[in-house]
Amino acid sequence: MQTSPSQIQIENVSRLFGQTAALDNVSVSLDAGDFSVLLGPSGCGKSTLLRLIAGLDRQTSGAIRIGGTDVGDLPPSARDLSMVFQSYALFPHLSVAENILFGLKVRRVSKAERLQRLNQVAAMMGLSALLARKPSELSGGQQQRVALARAVISERPICLMDEPLSNLDAKLRADMRVELRAIQQKLGLTVVYVTHDQIEAMTMADRIIVMSAGRIEQVGTPEEVYARPATVFTAGFIGTPPMNLFPGRLFAGQEGLKGGAGEGHLIGLRPEDLSVAARGPEAELRGVEYLGADRLVSARLGDTDFIMRMPASAAPPPARFALGWAEGHESIFDAATGTRLTQFDHPTASQPKKDLTHETA
Repeated sequence: MQTSPSQIQIENVSRLFGQTAALDNVSVSLDAGDFSVLLGPSGCGKSTLLRLIAGLDRQTSGAIRIGGTDVGDLPPSARDLSMVFQSYALFPHLSVAENILFGLKVRRVSKAERLQRLNQVAAMMGLSALLARKPSELSGGQQQRVALARAVISERPICLMDEPLSNLDAKLRADMRVELRAIQQKLGLTVVYVTHDQIEAMTMADRIIVMSAGRIEQVGTPEEVYARPATVFTAGFIGTPPMNLFPGRLFAGQEGLKGGAGEGHLIGLRPEDLSVAARGPEAELRGVEYLGADRLVSARLGDTDFIMRMPASAAPPPARFALGWAEGHESIFDAATGTRLTQFDHPTASQPKKDLTHETA
């Protein structure tokens, strides 16, 4: 099978800083034309991996292939990619037009072609009226558009983005998520996007690569990592609020759980899948938060605190109530290893098209 020129393959890559492994034997394939998001907390290795793909750093071991070619010895300029940084990296003394065109001038693209590309990209990004301004005269959102325009005008098939929206306010971040995704799809770019913000990952990604402590926890679509987390880490990291994790002993013998789930297991249930039931394990109400459309109910089952999401129109539960859940929506994990036990997955639950759970041994 022929490899696409913009497919990125990470093969058993490690990056050591002294005795510390920023990346530990990571392998994953990033498909051409996909919006792939590297998601995880600070220090998980996601930015290190992006820098290795870009050629700004070099792996200690393993291989990185772009379009089937090992790029380990190639400088960034020879990897046929562009990059958008968190800081935007704009030249303060240059105009918007000069910032956008900087890379094309370095590559000695003809003046006529530079002007043609500039007009097209500026119109696409809504920057046509701002080309003569300096970066200091722009808002944060406008500066972000300039940085993106500089990447797009290069016409490189791969674009790497390192938390490009983190300096924007919440409303502007939401708007730019929509714009970024639309531009990526319109141009057919292969995007590798680093973020610690799960909302960015869930709303923009074709596939999410969940990372922790230099390893990959799971690779899958947003729907897969949310509905079927492969590990306890993913279950606790994805979701606002995250998945509730109960010791299996609290549910031992309860109806609705597939036989055998109990001692030695963790039972994962999303807040929206919990409810007040006619019968079930008895929970104790701790507090209620009103969020407009929803209420978040804080409660305790045995020695475990949990959160239940319910419609604001529903009456809050009493001080003590029976806890129920949507059958088939539970996730069962091995309490010792933290990995999902797929033999307990409910046969009627929606299954992903293919298993994208990724383990790094």
